[in-house]
Amino acid sequence: MGSLKEQRKIEIIEAAIKVFGENGYHGGKVGNIAEKAGIGKGTVYEYFSSKKEIFQQMLKYVFETYMKEAKEATLGKGSARDKFTALLNYHLDFVDQHINAIEQTFFQFKNISDEIRPYIIRAHESMIDFLSGIIAQGIKTGEIRADIDKKKAAFIMLSVVASSNFMRYSPMAKNIMISMSHMLLTFCLRV
Repeated sequence: MGSLKEQRKIEIIEAAIKVFGENGYHGGKVGNIAEKAGIGKGTVYEYFSSKKEIFQQMLKYVFETYMKEAKEATLGKGSARDKFTALLNYHLDFVDQHINAIEQTFFQFKNISDEIRPYIIRAHESMIDFLSGIIAQGIKTGEIRADIDKKKAAFIMLSVVASSNFMRYSPMAKNIMISMSHMLLTFCLRV
């Protein structure tokens, strides 16, 4: 467990996720974040210099949490298909849990500063590397054809995962997304 200071910073960031999710970046106020975190507004400024810094740290926190939990969701899954299914299930649950913040922040690119863009690009590259690793494992075990370009296949899988953000409005989104990922894997499979 982290220090009290680290825990308080995370509490502020988690409150910011809710406030920015409800109100967007411009409508989100530091006072509301403080209230949600159960602290005074002045205390927030002991941890962050500005609303912009809170927002940027929130984005980093969400990406780091997502990647950590996405990797954990695939642990213990044997096949590439099972890993992709577990990843997709995790992603859909994550989107359901954080949909307001996602729609108010991540799809509002004007809210993402030039300073945070390189971090987002690195997070995207990290996801591609993660997916490429699953594909490489599938190639090694013979589940996936050896002639598949791992990087390109990873980009396609990421596209399937990312498209679930828009598919969530369908009551059958989860089943559709899993079917799509299985169809994609079928193209890559040896059989």
